[in-house]
Amino acid sequence: MLSVTYSPLLVAASILVAVMAAFTALRLTNGLSALAPARRKPVIAKAAIALGAGIWSMHFVGMLAVQLPIGISYAPVPTLLSVLLAILVTGSGLILLHFGERSQFRIVGAGLLTGIGIVGMHYLGMSAIRGNCVLIYEPIGVLLAAVIAVAASTLGLHLAYRQRGPAQTIGGGVVLGLAVSAMHYTAMAFTFFDLSDKTEIQPVSILSSDSLALLVSLASFLICGVFLLIAIPAEAETHESGLSQAEAAPKPEPAPPPAPAAVYSQALSQPRNPKQADAGRIPFERDSAIRFLAAEQIAAVRADGHYTWLLNGEGELFCPWSISRVEQAVAGKAFLRTHRSYLINLSKVAGFRREGDRGICLLADARETEVPVSRSKLPDVQKALGLS
Repeated sequence: MLSVTYSPLLVAASILVAVMAAFTALRLTNGLSALAPARRKPVIAKAAIALGAGIWSMHFVGMLAVQLPIGISYAPVPTLLSVLLAILVTGSGLILLHFGERSQFRIVGAGLLTGIGIVGMHYLGMSAIRGNCVLIYEPIGVLLAAVIAVAASTLGLHLAYRQRGPAQTIGGGVVLGLAVSAMHYTAMAFTFFDLSDKTEIQPVSILSSDSLALLVSLASFLICGVFLLIAIPAEAETHESGLSQAEAAPKPEPAPPPAPAAVYSQALSQPRNPKQADAGRIPFERDSAIRFLAAEQIAAVRADGHYTWLLNGEGELFCPWSISRVEQAVAGKAFLRTHRSYLINLSKVAGFRREGDRGICLLADARETEVPVSRSKLPDVQKALGLS
């Protein structure tokens, strides 16, 4: 067997690449549940490229960290296929999470797909090695690598998707990045190199392993950085929610909107459900404490999986309730569902704009936040606002 050592610097670089790629993918997908399916697809494609290419970059830099007494090279076709496999399978996992109602079952399924993609990419990439050596894989190593990849990927996605927020995204990205790294180096610990009976002449590389690893790492960070920078303007305009807004500059406080018509009056006159002791008091989390917000202070509610975000004109507050439960709690008040992912306080509506067969409600805040109105809800909203 050939002796194998590793460059500590390149090992550290490979782990950083994996963590950065995982964080970028999870960050890009924040708030996608509020977007129309057509608008989710390009974002998921970017996230899949960031994650898949990042996983492959981690693998490649990790392989360049291997120091052998003989020279090796990589066949281009299997190497390219390993990149495509990583992007395709991880992209499929993200699609599973962002199309259809998110559940723990879907998170486990996405973790399984991501784990399989990581393992498949690794061993397909290993098959690209060319040199005067043969690779020997211990079965227990393959099994351990697969278990680590699937289990850690599922844990990372669970941390990131159980509650969408900056801390959860960072935590999920770190765990998912470490999952990729742990799988790679576990698999390598049970992979052995032995001299081959055949002698192959290896091409002389123009770049050293360190230089090539540096270029791959920089390219991966550049891709992730560009995707994150592209996402920043959208975040500033949408608060990670898919809400489009008007100009970012402060605007004069709009005049109080006129009381909506029949539907608004009817909503106010409806009897309260006596079983709803907490009606009108909506919980939200801040500073590691559960606090409560009066329904009258809420301008709109945005669904995010099994949770919601409360818009109060100043920002967004995380609520552990589903949008259906919030809707039940504010029953009898001036709230109306404008979209399957949005609930709006009619008394906070400052304007309305028609866009084809859909619409936009403008909230009475300094930025005139825009809340989408779906095609099926458009007649109800127009009637509630006295526009039909």
